[in-house]
Amino acid sequence: MKRWLKKLNLYQKFTITIIIIGLFPMTILSTFIANKMIRNYRSALSSQYEQAALYLSGSLENMLDTYNTISKMPYYYSNSIIGNDVYSYMSFDNFRQIVYGSNYPEEVMEQERKRDMEEYLRYMNSMDNGIVGVHFLGVDQNGLGIDFHSSTRSTYFKNPELFEHMVGYEGLDRTNNKMILIPPHETQYFSGIAEPVFTIARNYFDLRGVIGNTPYVGTLYLDISINKVNQLLDSVRLSGDEVFYIMNAQDVCFYSSQKEMNGKKIHFDRKETGEGERELLIRTKPDEYGLSLIVSIDTHRAFRDIRNMQTMMYFLLGTSFLGLLLSSLFFSRQLTKPIRQMMKQMEQIEHGEFDISLTANSEDEIGVLSQRFNQMSQELKNYINRYYVVQIKQKEAELTALKSQIYPHFLYNTLEIIRMTALEEGHKVPAMIEALSEQIRYLIGPMKDLVPLEKEVEMVKKYVYLLNCRINGEIHLDADISGTASVMVPKLILQPIVENAYVHGIKPKGGNGRILIEAKISDANQTCVEIMIMDNGSGMNEETLEGLNTLLAGDDPGIKNEYHWQSIGLKNVHDRIRFLYGEECGIHVTSTEGIGTMVMILMKSEQEGGKT
Repeated sequence: MKRWLKKLNLYQKFTITIIIIGLFPMTILSTFIANKMIRNYRSALSSQYEQAALYLSGSLENMLDTYNTISKMPYYYSNSIIGNDVYSYMSFDNFRQIVYGSNYPEEVMEQERKRDMEEYLRYMNSMDNGIVGVHFLGVDQNGLGIDFHSSTRSTYFKNPELFEHMVGYEGLDRTNNKMILIPPHETQYFSGIAEPVFTIARNYFDLRGVIGNTPYVGTLYLDISINKVNQLLDSVRLSGDEVFYIMNAQDVCFYSSQKEMNGKKIHFDRKETGEGERELLIRTKPDEYGLSLIVSIDTHRAFRDIRNMQTMMYFLLGTSFLGLLLSSLFFSRQLTKPIRQMMKQMEQIEHGEFDISLTANSEDEIGVLSQRFNQMSQELKNYINRYYVVQIKQKEAELTALKSQIYPHFLYNTLEIIRMTALEEGHKVPAMIEALSEQIRYLIGPMKDLVPLEKEVEMVKKYVYLLNCRINGEIHLDADISGTASVMVPKLILQPIVENAYVHGIKPKGGNGRILIEAKISDANQTCVEIMIMDNGSGMNEETLEGLNTLLAGDDPGIKNEYHWQSIGLKNVHDRIRFLYGEECGIHVTSTEGIGTMVMILMKSEQEGGKT
């Protein structure tokens, strides 16, 4: 295979590459994206309709709860036949007294009962704007049937037999004490325009006497405009292609957005429909009234627009592939020759030879590219000579200057400690000179800018030893560098900070204190290391801390005079780290007055041997 590929020229390889690497993956990717888009759309659509179905089911149940409460009003009717607004412990019996005609004068009983019943039915009509008709069918004390009717749409009730047939009065269970739902029908029993309604019914019983022996008095019927249900359905319509079914426990369609399905027994497959099914069904659990909501979505219609988009995408993709193939065959031939020439010249630039020149035989993009390539190589050469070399030399000079500052600073302080100790306790001087000599070898030994962190900590411990030989008190130094001992750090970055911790923190508190050095890798890629130097000294107030951090963030160096090095230690360490690792690295100081100070060094993690 490799030998065969080597025999092909760049033109042939370019064409084959376009077909294999360009066309095939794009086709596969486009198909995957299209199918993924449809699956995600189906999932989102299903979730959206599930939420809509739950909302609609809850709203329907709330609406029926309202009418369930209204249907109980006969038990709370307070207008008695003796006078208006009479309330007593027997007020629940006012409606029965009207139905039976109790306490009416016999000669006017029929007229006054009809008047009071019509007043009550009008009262029920006013309870909700969805109630378009109220009916009461029952029996009087003599066992004779009675009926009363009222409507907000008509003043004339023309067909009692038709009403009784539509609501199934003959087959009514007269022992049922719950609300009864009657499927949608039209109010043809009233004169005028027939209006689609559904009816709820509730039996009314004589509650006097022994519990459990409550004789049937009659049934109250409320005609509810079907627009109340339509308003609920319209509030959750999403695509317009869905069909809603409100089913009762017997799988009879109580109501549907497809009106021809009302009252019919419909069997839905109880198992979930798969991705390939044309119909998507969403079903809610039955509510308190035995009604469940089913949403049926025709996925072929619901996905029509996205399928059309997918077809258009395939068409455009095919057209683009054909154009890409033909254009690649043409332009690959035009590009290969000058590109080969340019590649030869680029190899010379890689070896540092910038005195090159490409021959521009045309004025097209390749010719312009050749001219710009010539200009770029010349300007790159000038730029390197003018800026890069100069900046490197300047960086080296600045870094050398920083080293020359910190080394004498360290030696001056240490020699002063030995001198003062020699005056007071001469027997300690040999050990101190030995410790100093090791530190001097550390400073002027092999010319390495970077040393292992373990070595740097060792030198700091010797410095603290020298310091403890001189001061009235004792400094305890602890170091935890597990996992970072081999990290390479610049020489003498810890000693100035430890010295600062003693001079400005521990010494003002009497000379006794603790200094802790901790180091850890600070990111998951193990490219950065944090070194924290903490002391329990006197700390700094906010003004002093702000001034110190301002000095570190600025470009001004620390100030040196004849006897003291003011701020040179921290600033020197900060500047050296930024020179070596970039502006994002350096040190940051936090402090609390009376508690202590923490100096954090952030730098790149480079292990001994050069690996990061």
